[in-house]
Amino acid sequence: MKVQVDYSKIRGFNYTQPNAFHDGEFWSNYDHDIVDRDMGYAERLTLNSARIFLPYRCYAEDPKKFLANVQDFVRTAWKHGISTNPIIYHGFRFHPDDAVFRPMNTEGLRPLSRTIEDPSCWPIGEAYFDALYEAIGQEPGLLFWDISNEPGYTDDFVTWYDEEPSYVQDYSERPNMEELREKQEKTWECVRHFCRYVKSKDPDHDIGVGNIFIFETEPSKTAELVDVIVFHDYSTTRARLSGILETAKELGKKYGKPVLDNEMCCLCRSNPYDMAIQLHNENNIGWYLFELMIGVDGWNRVHGVVYPDGTVRDPSIVSAIYGFYRNRGESALCSDVNQEDHVYRVVTLAERTLAATKHGLGTKDHSGDAAALLEVCEYAANMLEAGELVPMAYPPTAKIAAYRRMEKPNVDEIRAYLYELLDTLKKACHVL
Repeated sequence: MKVQVDYSKIRGFNYTQPNAFHDGEFWSNYDHDIVDRDMGYAERLTLNSARIFLPYRCYAEDPKKFLANVQDFVRTAWKHGISTNPIIYHGFRFHPDDAVFRPMNTEGLRPLSRTIEDPSCWPIGEAYFDALYEAIGQEPGLLFWDISNEPGYTDDFVTWYDEEPSYVQDYSERPNMEELREKQEKTWECVRHFCRYVKSKDPDHDIGVGNIFIFETEPSKTAELVDVIVFHDYSTTRARLSGILETAKELGKKYGKPVLDNEMCCLCRSNPYDMAIQLHNENNIGWYLFELMIGVDGWNRVHGVVYPDGTVRDPSIVSAIYGFYRNRGESALCSDVNQEDHVYRVVTLAERTLAATKHGLGTKDHSGDAAALLEVCEYAANMLEAGELVPMAYPPTAKIAAYRRMEKPNVDEIRAYLYELLDTLKKACHVL
């Protein structure tokens, strides 16, 4: 029976087990308990779909184990109300030579995979999908198939077109365009082949192609073959992202198909989570965050919502997922944390505590000085944080907590930090 999907309602995430450095390690060291925990976080966040990468090499190393793990993932996620969007071909690498690294040529163009260049090995990929389909094709948690992740032939993160979008910056010397177009077409020929193959084997589930840009949809000639037009976007400003979403909607209308962004949000690309989520929701376009967990891989500083212990990177991301966005309009109010004169109170308390903890010539017991000073530090820090008067990348209360975990914290350092907090608070609140 055909699976019906309302793609505008997708609130998804890309997923890799947080203790894995890459997708291959995820599947080689698959841990059911970790997946169950993380899908529980996703359920609490009201997210409803997971996008997973399936490297062929993991299947080739141990087909039985790999398929069992993928099946367990789909079932575990569905137990939490999370559907699964599997990426079948995370790179087309069935040819034995694809395991060997081949550097760029003298013009700076990456070589194509042997698989793309040699259609005679495509049946290996077909047999791979057959095995995947047998393992999870009838699972109720299967949402739709992503044929390939960002298959477009690129050079140094730049996709070249006859007329590049104005915001795509040229970071490298322009390559040989005829050679690049030839390689692009070879890549898309392979993608189109597997679009047709997967659809012939599984007419009940939709297919899409995880394009790097929405602009690849028509040059790839896949719009006619897919059921949903999929794209990725990490636009840097609201105006640019709004333009991309309008382009996506226009293509959807042109081909009579839904559109979906199944990769977005990256802090180092000026694509904040709250901005991307809000604009996609306002444009009624479904989305997948990149990604759910903050793990050990190289992207952990710029991607991810939840730490393994259930704490979060930034509460504004969680707020946006729930549909509540920061007020950036004229009605927004600045917090006045001194409305009830608590800034004066903390200043007075600090003066008394600093005096009481000062080491003189007497024999007074100072064993409790650190605790007393940290209590006042937290009083001031909570006001600064509540009023959003300090950066929150490393909040003051985190530094205070670090001091409290020390067996013998440096009291002089804490005194200096209290002076710093008071100075920041008084300046922010215009207190002399």
